[in-house]
Amino acid sequence: MATPTRPDIRAAFFDIDGTLLPFGAQQIPADTRAALAALRRQGVGVYIATGRPPVHLPALKPLQGVEFDGFVTMNGQYCYDRNPAEPFYRRPLPPDAMQTLIPWLAGTPLAVAFVETDFVYVNDPAALDTGFCGPELPVLDPARALTRETYQLSAFIPPEWEAEFLAHCPGCKAVRWNRDFADILPADGGKPAGLARTLARRALQAGQAIAFGDGDNDISMLQYAGIGVAMGNADAKVRAAADYVTAADTEGGIAAALRYFHILP
Repeated sequence: MATPTRPDIRAAFFDIDGTLLPFGAQQIPADTRAALAALRRQGVGVYIATGRPPVHLPALKPLQGVEFDGFVTMNGQYCYDRNPAEPFYRRPLPPDAMQTLIPWLAGTPLAVAFVETDFVYVNDPAALDTGFCGPELPVLDPARALTRETYQLSAFIPPEWEAEFLAHCPGCKAVRWNRDFADILPADGGKPAGLARTLARRALQAGQAIAFGDGDNDISMLQYAGIGVAMGNADAKVRAAADYVTAADTEGGIAAALRYFHILP
């Protein structure tokens, strides 16, 4: 790819884990923090685009002290500016899906986390041993989802279980992180839906956005944005979907890509 001229970028979207925040790190790297601040000084909106629910973000210490202009959470299903209690877009899972899934799930060995805006619980203690769920999550009867809005399921299913799971969860799709774990979203959901609402709220177009990610759940976001950047630590599938592959999250990849595209000097 030839070195581009400066594009008209007005919004930048960042995945958290493996993008802004290296896995196992206790803070966002200093060069990344500096790049985010520089973007905002230039009038570029800086947004989180994560699979995490709103309830996780205030307690995520590495994000504290960093200014963001908005949040696309739960893989695009719940979006807000600063206050999670005042979303401008919300798209829960279809109620019919819960009616079908929960009885079927009771007869399987599958562990699933049920994700609401301010509460996350699991149906089986096995989910707490996966490394994706903290041990503090309560184990509850998933029938709760029949009366509460659930925006995402974190299903600990291998690929060979995926088709059957989705057959019992109509109107939904799976976005996989790795072989053992997938997020279950509305069929028309995903990070691009959240990006589209966020951009429309600010009278911007997809071509005016740059997006950074590392996971399979970021692929559609990278393809949607005017510029999609895969981190150097992303797997081959994510890198292939991006417009540009930058250095790893631990090697100044975000700042390097912003310089490459002349968005930052």
